[in-house]
Amino acid sequence: MRAVVGARHVLSAAALAAVLTGCGFGSGRPASGALTGADRDAIHALDTAFVQAWLRDDTLGVLGLFSPDAVLMPPGSAPVQGIEAIRAYWWPTDGSHTRITGFTREPVEVGGAHLFAYYRGRASLSWEYTKDGKTSAQTSRSTDLVLMAPDATGRWRIVRQMWSPLP
Repeated sequence: MRAVVGARHVLSAAALAAVLTGCGFGSGRPASGALTGADRDAIHALDTAFVQAWLRDDTLGVLGLFSPDAVLMPPGSAPVQGIEAIRAYWWPTDGSHTRITGFTREPVEVGGAHLFAYYRGRASLSWEYTKDGKTSAQTSRSTDLVLMAPDATGRWRIVRQMWSPLP
């Protein structure tokens, strides 16, 4: 079932990319045209800012990179939509705290158009989870897919993010 759910998310992301690119979504740029060098630089800067904000344990820094109606698509879970829902998902108010201790992401592919782009990469993550005075350390590796679009000011924002754990 998990493979079917993942396939639906990929198809949904591809359909969303086609629709948004064709509609001229984002800043006032034309709907056609390849990513510019400046777009690619901004997309790489967005990804670097995402990783660095997690390593600084900077909640507002992470959340500030998402569009207000962004959607996370965690593996094996229902989609999480909107900044407040993303905050609750990653930073619950149950007294627990997760601190990222290592985070690297290697780009595999960046593509799209002026108004909609995607970043596909591999990530390695390590973290400490603390709750009720007990701390455990964990690690994971994943394949990540991040969809981005420029907001009304032209600043690239994360609009969809999904990841799939690797063995």
